[in-house]
Amino acid sequence: MEYASIILEMLERIKKLEKDVSELKKVAKSEIEDFNHQNNNADISVKKRDNSRYLFEGNIYMKNRLVLAVVKSYLAKNISITRNELKQVFNKSLQGSIGVVEDIEIAKKRADYNIRFFTKENEVLQLIDGGMYVCTQWGILNLPYFLAKAETLGFKIEKVDS
Repeated sequence: MEYASIILEMLERIKKLEKDVSELKKVAKSEIEDFNHQNNNADISVKKRDNSRYLFEGNIYMKNRLVLAVVKSYLAKNISITRNELKQVFNKSLQGSIGVVEDIEIAKKRADYNIRFFTKENEVLQLIDGGMYVCTQWGILNLPYFLAKAETLGFKIEKVDS
């Protein structure tokens, strides 16, 4: 009979353990769902593209098109500027490794120049000493530098709520 009581006691322990495991599974499932929900939201905000739009001279632009419009507007007001002078006004530090503007000859040395610069005929800048391209690579990290420079040059740019 001693074995029978041991077996009964073991069965009771097994039932209790099964119940505990079931409760732990419910809690774990709830915590996993909460974790996934929080991380999915975080992933969405990280992975979601910044499609901010900006109002400039009556038109709404995406980031890179805004830069092109501002540089073109600057050129329209400074028609006798040279390529080197334009590079000084919109210096490389505003954009990063590529720079805001680049001489066509130098830009074309890059294998990916047609992706990194605005190269269509109506996008090419024509200065007194040659043509230049404007960089297309603008994001939330480098655009604020350009916006600050544009403001110092007297340009009014407003961010448009999406």
